[in-house]
Amino acid sequence: MKKTTTLLMLGLSVAAMAQNMKKERITVSYLQPPTIHLEEGMGYTSSVILDYEAEINAELAKAEEEYQQALAEYPEKEAAAKAAYDQRYAEYEKALEDWNSKSTAGKIVEKQFLENSKPTPPSPYYPPSKPYKRQVTHQKLFNADQLASTYCRVEGLNQDPNGVNIDVHLFGFENNDPIAEKKEYVKVDSKTKAKSTYYKSFWKIDYRHSMTLRAVHPNGSIIFDEVPSSISDYKTFTSAEEERSYPSTNAQTYIDQLQTKVVEENMGTIQWLINDKLGTTEQKRNVEIIYVKNKKGEFDDLENAMYDAKQGYDMLISRPDEAREKLQSAIDAWEAALAEGDMDNKKARINKKVIPDLYKNLIMAYTMIGEFDKADDHFNNSLRLDFSRGDENDLKETKLLTDDLRERYQK
Repeated sequence: MKKTTTLLMLGLSVAAMAQNMKKERITVSYLQPPTIHLEEGMGYTSSVILDYEAEINAELAKAEEEYQQALAEYPEKEAAAKAAYDQRYAEYEKALEDWNSKSTAGKIVEKQFLENSKPTPPSPYYPPSKPYKRQVTHQKLFNADQLASTYCRVEGLNQDPNGVNIDVHLFGFENNDPIAEKKEYVKVDSKTKAKSTYYKSFWKIDYRHSMTLRAVHPNGSIIFDEVPSSISDYKTFTSAEEERSYPSTNAQTYIDQLQTKVVEENMGTIQWLINDKLGTTEQKRNVEIIYVKNKKGEFDDLENAMYDAKQGYDMLISRPDEAREKLQSAIDAWEAALAEGDMDNKKARINKKVIPDLYKNLIMAYTMIGEFDKADDHFNNSLRLDFSRGDENDLKETKLLTDDLRERYQK
């Protein structure tokens, strides 16, 4: 009985010391500098050029030229047709006059033996069909100015015709011949268990709309000139499967839709590239502030640090100085807790269960206030400790953010 009581008390003691980690999940907004820093006050101008429009315009101009030529030739063509008709009508009148001049007996003989009957007039005169302009079928032409104003704005920079010149060239929609494919399926009757085969068909279309992105400094030097592979490579569209051996929808319907879809997607990529390189953008990131469930005030420091950090993260853009103060307060508490940490003592207040999360909190907070060296120091220190793979992966993910922002701020 005494042994059982001792074990029970020991178990209660361990349970009391067990740390219950909690996570406060928030979305942090912060400003991200560009990867390419321009001179102070430098602005930009942007334009979208539809290179494929020239070929379409040439074909439209050719169709217009053909139409105008036909219009010019029409009066002469109509006059010739009317003259030919008038000649036929004159010949008819002459034949009718000759017919009428014959005797009745002669007319009967001609009709019976020579099969010559009374002449009939020609059909009424109809002028030749007036010329019409042939329809030129071509891919969709987009509003270049609208694309530029929507997708080529640089966050944090003012528009200036004497600034950096950003050009986006669109080279036109391309697609391979659509392929109607089908798959064979087997279904089983739930009652008879009999199997039967049926087909589902769909369209498969490879397509792309190549684009280039170029930025030129006012001094004439090229800042960047890119052909993004995600844009130049062919994509594959697959329509929804239909339970039939051949698709019911014409493939051209999907091609027409893809022309708009691919331009919107590609221009979205262009927009991201422009602002990643030249813009100061507001970014959002899901962040976890980790602390220990507080019982009897044992972890007041970590709970208060969580509240400070949460306030600090919320003010990063609107009140950066106050945000830094709050985050620094949280950092001080986490640093103090880390200093008392003991990886080998499970009963320690800051033990192996708490320490990895303190590193996560510290590295993220130091990164958000631009203390990249301190963030790196903590990351390097964490590599020497026996953390779980999940904790290591979380720290590595934050390290990527640290490295990216360090590079952006230090250029």
